Amino acid sequence: MAGLTIKEVEDGVLAALTAQLGDEAKSVRSFQGNWQEELRQGGMRLPAVLVMLKGSKAEQVGVASYDLTIEFQVLAMGRAFRGEASRRDEGGIYALMAGIREALWHQDLGLMILPLALVKEEPLLNNQEFCVQAAQYRTALVQDLAG
Repeated sequence: MAGLTIKEVEDGVLAALTAQLGDEAKSVRSFQGNWQEELRQGGMRLPAVLVMLKGSKAEQVGVASYDLTIEFQVLAMGRAFRGEASRRDEGGIYALMAGIREALWHQDLGLMILPLALVKEEPLLNNQEFCVQAAQYRTALVQDLAG
């Protein structure tokens, strides 16, 4: 099978986020577990950015060629010790989300993929202690099975 793997695309996403966010995020990593449980147990250094594969779908476009659509969810997680205002301040969750957009939105990461499309952003958790925002991105690539 010729073409990129999902792991290679995910590695490109992680590299772009790490380069863009620098020290703004203490942890940038792939994650497939239960983020709520991990957050509750204190197993992450915050602020953190987690990249989670949401799924992929193949559509045949030739005898042995497929378009593979991949969706990733990027979680931005931080502490909100001072309540709502800290989410909007420099270094808060809004700044982290802006950095994620800068790193990923309409970027091909130097790979043979369609530029990443921002599908949606949404809050997942907002309380006095933690703030978690999610951004979902989609891309597509060609998988040539003849090759």
